[in-house]
Amino acid sequence: MKQMNDGNELNWFAIQAKAHQEYLAAARVAKLAVEVFLPRIKRCRSICGVSRVVTGPLFPGYFFARFAPLLFLESVRFSPGVLRVVGNQRFPLPVAPEIVSSIQERVCADGLIELQEVPLKPGDPVRVEQGPFEGFIGRVEREVDDGRRVAILLEAIKDARLVVEKRWLAATLAV
Repeated sequence: MKQMNDGNELNWFAIQAKAHQEYLAAARVAKLAVEVFLPRIKRCRSICGVSRVVTGPLFPGYFFARFAPLLFLESVRFSPGVLRVVGNQRFPLPVAPEIVSSIQERVCADGLIELQEVPLKPGDPVRVEQGPFEGFIGRVEREVDDGRRVAILLEAIKDARLVVEKRWLAATLAV
């Protein structure tokens, strides 16, 4: 992000919404005749032990809006559902247009972004994101069941092996 120079210049800004109010906030900001972009994705979630496909924001709690701060900053800032326009205490910080356009280019015909699954290789560090072992960190040992589940070695418990759903894992930089 770069700091803006002219308050009349149209720029993209990241808007932080109140908890679980991204859709409301984006709709209210759009009513100001401001261009809004709320990228959404499909995810598999375990709900009461049943795997379901749900849609949600790509960046939970955030969306983008394109406006001239001199004209719209206060209106955007005080729109229902908006927590703040991301920036420092004095100025909102614009998001580079290339970042927003690269995300927009990934939107499919159904209006959703399809994330490419990153293959996990033996030795890759991972964090369990769902299930009874949520928060545990380990390393990939191998894939099982045609790639749907992964055997990992837990770091917290020496030599403990765990087989979890691949969709429950997130790659980490290091463990």
